[in-house]
Order: sequence, then C-alpha cells, then structure tokens
Amino acid sequence: MPDPTDDPAILRGLLELSPDLVALSEFEGEVVYVNPSGLALVGLDKLPTNPPMTTAQFFTARGLEVAREVESALRDDGFWRGRSELRHHVTDAGIPAAVCCFIVRRAEGRPDLIASIIRDRTVGHRRDAELEAAAVTAQHHAAEQEALAELSRMAVDADLPELLSAATAAAGSLLGVESAVIFRHHTSTDSTLRVDAVTRVLGTDAVVRAGDESLAGYALKHNTQVVCADVDGETRFQTTTMTGLGLRSGVAVPISTAILWGALAIYSSDRRDYREWEVSFLTAITSIVSTALTRIDLDSQLRLRGMHDALTGLPNRTLAYEVIDDALARAREDSSSVALLLLDIDDFKIINDSLGHDSGDLALIRFTRRLTAATREQDTVARLGGDEFLVICEGIDSVAHAEELAHHIETAIAAPLSSGEAPTPLSVSIGIAVSEPGTTRRDLIHRADLAMYRVKDSGSGGYAVFDTGDMYDAERIRLLSTDLRHALGHGTLTLDYQPLVDIASGDVVAVEALARWDHPKFGPISPAEFVAVAERTGLATALGSWALQTACRQAAQWRAEWDIAIRVNVSALQLRSSAFPADVAAVLEETALPPHALGLEITETIWVSDTARVADTLTALHEMGIALLLDDLGKGHSSISYLDRYPVFECFKIDKSYIAALPNPRAQAVVAAIVALAKAFDVTVVGEGVETQAQFDSLVATGCDLAQGYLLGRPVNAELLTDLLQNARVNRFARP
Repeated sequence: MPDPTDDPAILRGLLELSPDLVALSEFEGEVVYVNPSGLALVGLDKLPTNPPMTTAQFFTARGLEVAREVESALRDDGFWRGRSELRHHVTDAGIPAAVCCFIVRRAEGRPDLIASIIRDRTVGHRRDAELEAAAVTAQHHAAEQEALAELSRMAVDADLPELLSAATAAAGSLLGVESAVIFRHHTSTDSTLRVDAVTRVLGTDAVVRAGDESLAGYALKHNTQVVCADVDGETRFQTTTMTGLGLRSGVAVPISTAILWGALAIYSSDRRDYREWEVSFLTAITSIVSTALTRIDLDSQLRLRGMHDALTGLPNRTLAYEVIDDALARAREDSSSVALLLLDIDDFKIINDSLGHDSGDLALIRFTRRLTAATREQDTVARLGGDEFLVICEGIDSVAHAEELAHHIETAIAAPLSSGEAPTPLSVSIGIAVSEPGTTRRDLIHRADLAMYRVKDSGSGGYAVFDTGDMYDAERIRLLSTDLRHALGHGTLTLDYQPLVDIASGDVVAVEALARWDHPKFGPISPAEFVAVAERTGLATALGSWALQTACRQAAQWRAEWDIAIRVNVSALQLRSSAFPADVAAVLEETALPPHALGLEITETIWVSDTARVADTLTALHEMGIALLLDDLGKGHSSISYLDRYPVFECFKIDKSYIAALPNPRAQAVVAAIVALAKAFDVTVVGEGVETQAQFDSLVATGCDLAQGYLLGRPVNAELLTDLLQNARVNRFARP
C-alpha cells in the first residue's frame, strides 16, 4: 500500500482543513503560505503578495518580544515552542497564541523553510491547559526516570554517603518538599534515629525519636510505608518533632536488604495529599539504595575474601603488598625505615606427609597464633602461601632493631609445646630486609627472599640480614639481555597461541599470543624472566612491538578463512608511551588486520599505577576500534568500579586463582557474583586457567561468556593452531 504522506493532495487537504494557523515562511521573513483558518484568525481574506507580508507583520509588538529567542532556538536547535501574540489585521487587537515553529528541509537542494503552527489560546484555552498539563506530567516523569537512572548508575560503584545524598536530593527536588531525610538506628535499642543524609530544613542535629514517637520511627518499627497528609488528627505516631520543625505532612518508606536498614522520609510544611505516583517514586529510590547496600556488602565480602588467606584469616599476598607500599610511603615522609621479615617454616613437608594435609592445616593455624602473638601491635602479619609468612615492621631505626624483632619471633615460635598439645611448627628460617631511601617494595621483598634462602641453605634455621652477596646473579641478567637483543634482531623468538572458547557455542573465537624463547645455552626461558630482563634493560618496547606485529600478521592470515580475533599482552612501558596508539595503527595498516580483530590485554596492576597517562592511551586505542581487555581481575589492586570509571574496557578475565577453587560452592558464588556485576556494565567475561571439566561446568553455571585453559587447548605454535581451526570446532565444550 503506498504511503499516503507521499500524496500532495492529502497533505494539502490536511493544511487546508487544520483548525490552527499553519504558515510557511522564508528565512528572510517573507510569508509564502497561510492556510484558510490562519487567514481568518488574523482577519485576512488572502495573503498579500505586493508587497509580500513578513512574519513580523503577523505579531503585535508584545508578540515580537520573543523574536530573538525564536531566532536563536531555530539556529541552534531547529525548533521553538512558546507563547506569543498575533495581530488582528482589521481590529488591530492582540490574539494570545501558542506557537510552535520549526525548520522544514526541502528536497532537490531548494532553500529550507520555517513552518509555524499557531493556536488561538482564547478559543482553545482548556485544550491548551490540558496539553500543557500533560506536557508537565511527561516532563516530570522524564525527570524522575532520569534521576532514577542516575541513582542506579551510582548504585553500581559510588560511595554510600554520595549515593544517600543524591537520593535525598532527588526526592526533595522532584517532589517539591521542604526536606528529605534518610534515617537509621545507631543500634536496635537506641531511642533516637541517626540522620545519614538530609536536605533543607531538617538539620543533621535534629533529634528524631524512634518507634511510635515519630513518622520515620513508626515506619522502621512496623516495617511499612507511612503516609501522613496532616499532623492534625494523626494517631499512629507522635507528631511533636514534626510540629516543632514547622512540618505538617510527610511520607516514610523503609529501606531493606536482608535486614531492615533504614528509612527515607520526606516532609512538607503544608497539608498535602500525597499521590500514589509520589509514594511509588520514593519506593523506587529506596529500592535502588537497597541494591547499592547489597552491592556494597558483596563488594566487601569479595574484597575480604580476595585480600585475606582463607585458612588463617591473615592478610594475603595482595593485601601485604599494599601494606608494604603504604609503609614505605610513610617511611619516606618521616625518614624512618621498614623491615620485612620473610618466614619459611622449616621441614613443614614432614608434618603434611606424616599427619596428612588436614592436620597440616591445623598446624598452620596454631603456628599463626604463635606468630601473631610474638609480633608488635603495629606490625602486619601476612601469609604469602603454603608455609611462607611475612611480617611487615614499621618504625624501624636500625638493622639491629629488625634483628631484635626477628630474634624475639624465633624464640617465641621455638618455645616447647605443653603436654598433650597438638603438633605445631617450632622452627623457622627468617630473611630480613630493611628499607633505605628509594627502596621499592620489589627490592625489599627480593632482598628478604634472598636472605631467607641463605638461612635455608645453611640448614640450621634462624635469621639472616640481606647483604649484597645475596644479590641475584647479575651476570645472568647481562647475558640474557645481550642474547635477547640478538634474538629480537635475528627472529629467534617465537609466539605460541592459546585458544579462547565461546562457552555457549564451543567455537574458538580468539587466540592469545604468548611469547616464547628457547635460549641456545640455557634452554627455555620463562616469559616472566625474560620480560623482566627486557623491562630492566630497555628492551620492553622492542619486545612488545615484535610480539604485536608478529601476532597481527598471523591473525590476518587466519582471518582469510576464519572469523577469529587475536589478543596480545602489552607492557607498562608501551601503555605509558604517547606514541603507542600510532605504532599500533601502523601495524594494523601494514598487516591489513581490522582494528576490531585486535584485542590488547592490560594487566590492571600495570596501568592503575600511572592512571592519567595510561588512561589517555587507552582512550585513544578504544577510539581506534581496538578491543581492550582487563587481565587478571582480582589478582592485584582490582576493583570492578574501574569498569565504570574507565568505560573503554569491553572484556575482562577473572584471575585463574578464582577458577582454580571451582567447583567449590563458595568459589562458584564469588565467580557468579563477579560475572553478574560485570554484565551490569555490558562487559564480556573470560574465565582463565580452566583445567578440569568440573571447573568448566561451574563456569557455565555462572553465565561466564568465554573460557581459556589447558582443558580447552594448551598454547601451541601457529601451525598446530591452524590444524585445530581446520579440523573442527570445540563442540565437546559447548553448553548442553
């Protein structure tokens, strides 16, 4: 059926029969058309042509007061709506009018026109009032939805005080009340309520009684919505507080999570019949606050689990590293020193092998109690893993001071067991490192580690202080640096590729490029070692450029047959270089690889340390269409709020330490929670380090998108991966 709007006769009929004035005019002001209703409204039989009429002649002087506003709106927005006054050409009387004008685009390159639709407000006042009321209602509803959307966004990662302030501000401004307040109990037995957020007349020092002695108290006591239109005649609760503050009406809505957390209340100085939609708006706000409280509680649990050792409850490696960084910063400010005591339990394997791992775990718990009891209150004790512990000591004034602390710990741990006491380790090897000006966390840990192994090598336990003789073999670093430079120049480095599998389909959708180096003298060198050598000797950029170019060239070959993406790890030095985006663009142009087929994997502990510079680089790469992926989420300083603060990431990998704990129900709950939060940001999630079918099945249950690990494919060279892609999809891993 043809479009009726294409028929000029129909359109002209609509114009001719419209009860409102409809006019078309040139930008210079000449009026070229007015419909019959419009001519009759202003007292004309026809539109004069010699001379032609202008737009200004249709309005009174009062009506022309908005002329500049109209011109500005048409120029900037192409649209204006408002009130003006027409002139009757016979009586010269003013005609109140509602005006809507807009630019009409004409076809075939002809000049645009200005269209005006003008309604006589003296005749259609009631209709206009209804339309205006509907517009106000729609505008108010839109403002509410916008406010709720903003609060929902804040609920994802904003601090609670910030969210509560925004919630009361939204309730107060959009409902037009004197005050909006969020109340809580200090404790369940308190007789007064605490004000956590407030707007306008009700100050934070106002005393609001709990229970039936106030509006909010009643809502909390009975866990119900309370609407009070007028304090006069109110019998459910005492109104002394409200009347004392000059408030006559109000609404209170409870805020609940797993428990009754608090209440949101609004107050007005006038009698007011609160409408259903107003109470619903307050309820929507409390629902968002409840969601945020649940998120905060989950974040706290995730952080607590991620930052503490599950067996002993001590800070784990991640938290210990943060404590060391903070301690070193304070030491630089007050010119003091930090000592690290790295402890390794002597012969702990004997306990595990002879008594079993369960008894070994209990022995570690008992050892932890002895260790923490032997340290100072200001010291931090952490478990790094296995039978290795760390004591972080601040306020150290000398190496001798650190040795005294180590001696005290050694003596306390070696104290004989009482009769009948279960087996507990009594001997440790302690490596001591004391900071100097400029010492980094990495330096301090490395030195303590070297000193500890010197003690272990002696076989007698005890403690030792780091000295330069413990330094890592500098000759090996020099040799590896020279040979790595040669390998980069002569193409003897290689890349292996590990597939990433779509959990739903079983397809290989991407491969990660992993650098490999088979040294002619030392054999295979760990990537961790030769990457560290590259960073220390200025070869990191060259190594990264080689890996990027090699991977992109190989990916371009694969994409001739398969829709597959390549993922390449980037170093801190690359990300901190302003030239890196241009370098990447050059590689893509040279290899003819489309930007969307390249993913750059960022380890969050690398870029978070230099946020401003790295964030600019990430933004530039994102604008090029390159996929940015956050690696090892949960391993270091991770917070899912980075996904909101830096919305350039489209994918992240859950650190394999979480996957290794699957299918333990608690571990699965944590992974599921991380996946759910990530999906709130529309971010793809990869579970890495999948080694068993049970782990894979657990990932499927959490809703994770992609998986990577030995179960799905080990890193292999390009030829073997090509064979894998040619043979078949990995259907055996698809969701049932």
